Amino acid sequence: MRNLSTRRSALAAALLLSTASGAWAQEAPADAPAADEADGIVVTARNREEDINDVPIPITVLSGDTVAQQRVFTIADLTQRSPGLTATTPNARRTGVSLRGIGKTSGNDNMEAAVGAIVDDVFLGHVGMTYQDFTDLQQVEILRGPQGTLLGKNTSLGVIKYTTKAPTFDPEGTLELEKGFTRRAFKARGSYSTGLVQDVLAFRASFFLDKQDGDILNINPARGGRWHERNRWGGRFQLLFKPSSNFSLKLNADSAETNENSNTKPWIVDPATLDDGSPRTSSYSIRLARSYFNGYTPIIGSTTTIDMDQAEPLITRNSGVSLVADWDVGPVQLKSISAWRTLHFDAKNDSEQTRFPIARGGTLVDTEQLSQELRISGNLTNRIDFQAGLYLFKIDTETTSRNLFGRDAGAFYASSSQYAALNTAANLPFLRASLENVFSTTYQNPVSKSEAVFAQANWKLTDRFTVTGGVRYTWEQKDSITTRAATYVDGTALVATGNSTADAIRSTQLGAPYADIKGEPIRDGSFSWLINPSFKITDDVLLYASASGGGKSGAVAFLNDGTLANVLPERTTDFELGVKGAFFANALQLSVNLYNTRVRNYQNVTSYKDDASATGFSSRLGNIPGLRARGVELDGHLRVSDALSFNFGGAFNDAVYTDWSNATCPRNVVTTKDNPTCNNTGKQVVGAPKWNVIIGFNVDQPIGDSGFTLRVFANDTWRSSHNLEQLLSPYGFQKGYHLTDAGIGVAKELGGVETEFSIVAKNLFDTQYTTSVNDFSNNAPVGYDGVGPRRYVGALLRVKY
Repeated sequence: MRNLSTRRSALAAALLLSTASGAWAQEAPADAPAADEADGIVVTARNREEDINDVPIPITVLSGDTVAQQRVFTIADLTQRSPGLTATTPNARRTGVSLRGIGKTSGNDNMEAAVGAIVDDVFLGHVGMTYQDFTDLQQVEILRGPQGTLLGKNTSLGVIKYTTKAPTFDPEGTLELEKGFTRRAFKARGSYSTGLVQDVLAFRASFFLDKQDGDILNINPARGGRWHERNRWGGRFQLLFKPSSNFSLKLNADSAETNENSNTKPWIVDPATLDDGSPRTSSYSIRLARSYFNGYTPIIGSTTTIDMDQAEPLITRNSGVSLVADWDVGPVQLKSISAWRTLHFDAKNDSEQTRFPIARGGTLVDTEQLSQELRISGNLTNRIDFQAGLYLFKIDTETTSRNLFGRDAGAFYASSSQYAALNTAANLPFLRASLENVFSTTYQNPVSKSEAVFAQANWKLTDRFTVTGGVRYTWEQKDSITTRAATYVDGTALVATGNSTADAIRSTQLGAPYADIKGEPIRDGSFSWLINPSFKITDDVLLYASASGGGKSGAVAFLNDGTLANVLPERTTDFELGVKGAFFANALQLSVNLYNTRVRNYQNVTSYKDDASATGFSSRLGNIPGLRARGVELDGHLRVSDALSFNFGGAFNDAVYTDWSNATCPRNVVTTKDNPTCNNTGKQVVGAPKWNVIIGFNVDQPIGDSGFTLRVFANDTWRSSHNLEQLLSPYGFQKGYHLTDAGIGVAKELGGVETEFSIVAKNLFDTQYTTSVNDFSNNAPVGYDGVGPRRYVGALLRVKY
C-alpha cells in the first residue's frame, strides 16, 4: 500500500481535479430539505430532488427527525424500519447487508457487497466502512432493486443512501445527552452550524460518543467485566463555499473509531453425534475433556456468560474526506465528487474462548480507496432530461490473518492418537513445544481499479407517461497476491521440536508456508441496463414497471493452501411492477411493489472439502450457480390527525436457490465417497426470512395551553423463522421474533430553544436472537456470531435551536 506522502499527493490530485473541472452538477442542493410527510417526501434516489411519488423505484425514507427521535444510528437499526432489509453486524469485517435475502457478505476482504452504501454521494468500497454510528443526518433512503446505472459500483441489489445535514448560514445547533438505566451507558451527540461570511462561507461540525456496558459477563478473573459493549466516538466537519448563486464547493471530513470488548461468539451446542447416530470422535468438548485440562467444563449454551482471557479490544477506524463541486451553467448542471477513505480493523480474538492460553486469532485490515465522479445533467428537449457521467475508483486492501498459539495449544489441537502418545511426563514438553509461541500469518493484498461511464434519461412521451432508460459500462482490473508464513512470536525461525509426533501437530495446524503467490488477474467489462416506464394514473398516483440487469465482477481469490481459485462474475436480472402515491388528501402514503430477481453465479462465502484442514472443511469465496427472489413489498405512512400517525411495511419474500445441487454438506451430515455433497436446490436462501412485518406509530400532541407537547413513538418489527448458517445446517435456524423500540417524552420551547426530555427503549421486550450462526467443527461448537443486543432503556435530554 502507498506510503503516507503518496496518499496525500493522490488526494491532493483528486481534489485539484475536482476544482479544475469546474464543479459538476448540483442535482441535489447542499441544503436540500429533509423528508416531510406533510409537504411531500423529497428524495434524491436519482441524484436530483424529486417527490417520492414521482420516482418509479421502491424506496423507504427516514427523515432526520425520525432518526434522532427513534435512535436509528446503525445499519442494524435500519433493518427494523425497512421491509426486506437484513444485516449481521458482529464487527466491521464480518458485517453483511442484504435486501430481499440477497447480498449478505461477511468475513472475506476479496468480496464486494451487492447492496451498496453511499454517504453524501460517496460509495463505501469496503463493507466495514458502514460499521459506525451515523448521526446528524438529514435523511436515509433505502432503495430496493438494482440501482447500477446511476448509483455506481456494486449496487445490483439495492442501495442505502445517507445524506448528512449540510452547513447553514443561519446559526443552528443540537445537543443530546443520554444516560442508560438498564446498564451503565452514556451517549452524547451534537452539532453546530453557522455562516462565517454571510451567504458565502459556512461550516457545520458534529460529534457523537456512545459508551454502553455489554450484555455478556466474562467470568474469567483475569479479563472479567461486561463484553459486547459499545465504546465508540466520531465527528464530522463540513465547510461550504458559495461565491455565487450557481456555484458551490463543499469540503466534508469525517472520522469514527470503535474500541470495544465485542469480539465474542457464544457457544450454543456441541453435538455428541451425527445425523446417522454415530458418535463424533473429535470435538471441542472431547478435546477439553482431556486430563491435561484438569476437568475443565467450558461454557456451552449461554448467550450471557463467557470465560476467556486471550481476546483484546477490537479496534475499527473509519476516516474520509470529500470535495463536492456544483456548477449550474444554465443549459446543464455539472457536479464533481472527489473522495478518499480509509478503514483500519484490528481483531485479536480468543479462538477457543476458554481460560487457557490456547490460541489468539484475528485479522488485521487496512483499506484505502480513492474515487472521482463527474456528472452532467440537463434537458435535451422539453420532454427529455438526462444525466451522464464518468466514475473512477480504486481500492487497495492489505489483510493479514494472524494466529498466535499458546502453551496449551498442542494439548488442544492434537488428534486423539497424538495426544495419547505425548501426554506423558517425558513427552509433555514436546506436546507444548509443538505450538507454543508459534505465530502464523496469511497475507493478501487485493487491489481493484474500475472505470465506468453511465447515462440515464427520462423521456416524457405524454404529460402522464414517461419512459426511463439507462446504461452503464464498467471496466475493472483486479489483482492480488498472497503469502503464508510462520515464525516464533519474537520473529525467529521455527525449529523442529525433536519429536516427530509434535512436529506433525504443528504441520497439520499451520499448513505449508508459501511466498508471494500471484493471483490470476481479472480484466473484465460489464454492462448494467435499465428500462423503467411509469404512468401517472392521477396527479398523486404512479404506476410503474422496470426491467434491469447488472452485477459485479469476479474476484481474485485463493484456497487455504494458496491454490488459485478465482470467483466468477455475478449477474443479476430484475423485474419490478409497482404502484405508489398519496391518497385521501395526502393522509395516506402507500407503495406496493412486486419483484422477481434472479442471480447467476451468486458470490458467497461457502465451504469446500479440504482433507488438509483439521476440520476436513475450509471456507472460501465462491459461486452458487443460481438463486431467485420473488415477492411483494408494502411500505406506507398514515396520518390520522395532526397529532397521530402510523408507519407500516411488510414483505413476503420467496427467495430460493434455483441451482445449488453440489453444495458442501453441513457438519451433521455423514458424507461418503459416492455421496460427497448435498442438494440445496429449492431451499430458502440463507438469512432470508419469508415474512417481515413492520408497524409503528408516532404521537405529537400539545398538552392543553401549557406549551408542552407530548411525544410518544413505538416501532415493532417481526421476522419469520429462517436459517442463518451458510450451509443450511439444522443448527442454524433462528425462530421468528419481534423487536420493539419505544419512547415517551415531553417537549417545550424555552427562550427560543426547543427542549425535550424523554425515556427511550430499544428491544423493549428483551428478545433474544442472533443474526449469524457458525456450524460446529472439530475445534468449536455451534456459535452465535451475531447475538442481538438485549433490552436498553435510557433517559434522553435533547435541545435544539
